[in-house]
Amino acid sequence: MKVESLKATRRDKIGSRHCREIRAKGELPGVIYGHGQPPEHVAFSAHAFSMHLQHGARVLHVDVDGKQGDYLIKDVQYDYLDKDPIHVDFARVDLSEKVQVDVGIELKGTPKGASEGGLLDLLLDTITVECKASDIPDTITVVVTELGLNEDISVGGLDLPEGVSLVTDADEKIAICREVGEAPEVEEAEEGAEAAEPEVIGRKAEEESSD
Repeated sequence: MKVESLKATRRDKIGSRHCREIRAKGELPGVIYGHGQPPEHVAFSAHAFSMHLQHGARVLHVDVDGKQGDYLIKDVQYDYLDKDPIHVDFARVDLSEKVQVDVGIELKGTPKGASEGGLLDLLLDTITVECKASDIPDTITVVVTELGLNEDISVGGLDLPEGVSLVTDADEKIAICREVGEAPEVEEAEEGAEAAEPEVIGRKAEEESSD
């Protein structure tokens, strides 16, 4: 994984009003934390960050007024349209330490079951894996050409890169080639059960960042 660079400046002011002023200048507010050090509030080019994000960056080498470090993109907050980033959380990280991250699933090929009238359904678009910060895969490619009608692929059947291990339950289904007209089965959560909070890199829409 290539670690891209990003230039940032330290900011002394915090709060919603200050964040709006930063975004009006084409920049994004962010905070760096972790490793037992006090948080640092920073600002950086919104365009440069968005380009890195679009190219699958998970770790960035950030230069804050000459002070450099490697930081994991821990969380990205988006506007109310869930389109443009408005705030970023970075976590200090050693490239040799292990982290848990969500990685996107990419389906490749046409299932043979499609010739029998089947329709390919993607049931899980990301999985959580654990690996060194330097080895985070951009995506996990799943070849579906041998998938027959009413057959599915589970997480446990994935061919993961070396050094990458599963956190997501191996029994979870990723995709199924189902008969047209049949809806895929979705397991209901037990009453009173709480959903697990994602550990890293999230996507959530907020009108304003409280910083």
